[in-house]
Amino acid sequence: MAAVLPPDLSTTFLVTVILPLAIGFFTGLLIKQLLKVGIVIAALILLLIVAGFLSPEQVLRPLIGFLKSNTEAREWVHRVAGYLPYASVTFIIGLLVGFFFG
Repeated sequence: MAAVLPPDLSTTFLVTVILPLAIGFFTGLLIKQLLKVGIVIAALILLLIVAGFLSPEQVLRPLIGFLKSNTEAREWVHRVAGYLPYASVTFIIGLLVGFFFG
C-alpha cells in the first residue's frame, strides 16, 4: 500500500505549481477581455447594419477573405498555443479563475 506524502514545498515544487497557475490566470483574463471587446465590436457592427450604414456583405467579405488567406496569423496562434501548459491541472484552474473571477 502506497502512502501519499505531502509536498516538500521546495522551490522546484512551488515553481511547477505556481507558474502554470499564474499563466492560466492571465490567459483567462486575456480571453475574457478579448471576448468583451469582440462582443462590443459585433454589437456595433450589428447596429450599423440595422441602421443601414453597412450591408452584411460589406462586413462578411473582408472577414472571410482574411480568414481564408491569412495563414501567417494561424501559424502564430498555433505557435503561441504550443507554449501554454494546457495539460497542467493548475493551468486549467488558473484559466477558470481568471476567466470567471478575474
